[in-house]
Amino acid sequence: MDDPPHTAVLEEPVVVDADLVAFDVDGTLVEHDHGEVVWEVLNRRYAGGSEINAARFRAFLAGELSYEQWVALDIQGWIQGGATRDGIEAAIRDELRPVPHAHRVVREIARRGIVTAVVSGTLDLVLDVLFPGHPFAHVFTNRLDFGDDGRITAWHATPYDMAGKAEALRMLAADLRIPMDRIVFVGDNLNDCAAMSLAGHPIAYDPKHDDVRAAARHVIPRGRLDLLLDLLSPCPRS
Repeated sequence: MDDPPHTAVLEEPVVVDADLVAFDVDGTLVEHDHGEVVWEVLNRRYAGGSEINAARFRAFLAGELSYEQWVALDIQGWIQGGATRDGIEAAIRDELRPVPHAHRVVREIARRGIVTAVVSGTLDLVLDVLFPGHPFAHVFTNRLDFGDDGRITAWHATPYDMAGKAEALRMLAADLRIPMDRIVFVGDNLNDCAAMSLAGHPIAYDPKHDDVRAAARHVIPRGRLDLLLDLLSPCPRS
């Protein structure tokens, strides 16, 4: 069935004049054959199964787990399962990949003089492995630290996931002196809705929930991230 008219990314002859484009990662810039995110991939490999993600998400929504506790439980499971940096990087390479056109799109946006950012609950290693030498000027993700033997020694839970994604946009807008109506946010799932409700130009890529679709001004179908370039001003900023 065709998308409703308001979701067609090229429906309006509008060119978005943006100073900042911020992206989610899992499901937006990176995909998996079965829709898993990096946390599910690593929990399956090291902690006994990806189904624990759903249980911990329910506990988070119920207020039984903080975001930091949720992150800690997952990573402690990986440590107990013998995870190393090499093993995690191999899992990312084996199971995750950039969505079609992702590298070209983010580099072209930067070429046009638009600031690029990542605001995501992913791991920093996903960008390191799948987007080496990336043009993102600002990166807000969860981070891992490793010892000389490659094992995890520490982690840093991002405060900028879920509702915190909107706070990251506020910080970027203030620090870069960019009005919110010149900020694009591209996301795909419920944890992107807070940022999408704040950004002047919310865009959903292959939305995984009706609330995401409803929050978006434009919807880009799976495999066509390149359509984002048609919405953005083609001229580099002077």
